[in-house]
Amino acid sequence: MQTLQHQTVGQEYAVDAVTRAITLAYAGLRRRGNMLGVLLFIGPAGSGKTHMARTLARLLTGSEHTMLYVNCQQLDPATDPLASFEGQVKAAKNRAAAGVDSLPMFNLIVFEEIDKSTDAFRDELALAFDCGSIALPGGVFSLSNSFAILVSDLARKKADQLIGRTIGFFLDGETASERSRRQAVALEEVDQSLGPRLVSRIDEIVVFERLSQQDMITLLERELSEIERYLAGSCIGFIIEHDAKTFLIKEGLDDLNHGARQITRVVRNHLEFPIADLMLSKCLVPGTTVTVRHEPSRSFLNFEIMVPCIAGSSVAGT
Repeated sequence: MQTLQHQTVGQEYAVDAVTRAITLAYAGLRRRGNMLGVLLFIGPAGSGKTHMARTLARLLTGSEHTMLYVNCQQLDPATDPLASFEGQVKAAKNRAAAGVDSLPMFNLIVFEEIDKSTDAFRDELALAFDCGSIALPGGVFSLSNSFAILVSDLARKKADQLIGRTIGFFLDGETASERSRRQAVALEEVDQSLGPRLVSRIDEIVVFERLSQQDMITLLERELSEIERYLAGSCIGFIIEHDAKTFLIKEGLDDLNHGARQITRVVRNHLEFPIADLMLSKCLVPGTTVTVRHEPSRSFLNFEIMVPCIAGSSVAGT
């Protein structure tokens, strides 16, 4: 499970819990209905719940195409939620099977925002997790040899009020006491919101922690490494100064509501878009090197392009 741990930042407890579930499943200790397991991921937005599900799909099968993503908030409560679920299944199969003769089996099924689903749908899921299949209007949908992951941000606001923190990143990380209290509040909220029938079918409740500033720095370094790797493939050098990194981190902390997603937005807006413009305008071409800096009085980054044996030119980002 080193791949899972390497690609997940700041969630050691969650990685351990998922690793236990995978170990039990592949050791043959499966639940009834021949499912591999049922996991509940709970935690604040941007803490990595859906990212871990995608990483797990790639780890198990080598592709995200074997992951079925179901948005429970989009299941129509006015009609039959199972019919809405079947529609999402069919759409996912069509996307995954484009150009393929046979439809793939979904080895991982993610039920996003499970707390937004109806009581009736959650009761159907509880039954399905027992027998390993769901009876849909158009036929039986098998859950055999699959993981089901329920995802929610249950108890986020309640836990934040109890602990006295705001959502998003922690500058100093969570203390052991805060983590224990957050988990207790989350588990209490799970029982109240999802109901005992569904909760009793969950094999592992995985509580995701909010990320610290150091976690954010780690995420930023990974984003920068991806940019460097991409530019190197085009024989373009990439240097980013410490002041530019500090600027990106500060921008990432300005919006604490979206966790790790905010880092991606900041890098895209302040770094990737300007670099893309320079490449399309032929200012940044193979053999050149771009150095990224930041001046304290400005709200954007500066990009200096160096050409071997030729005086460099400075280009300011917008």
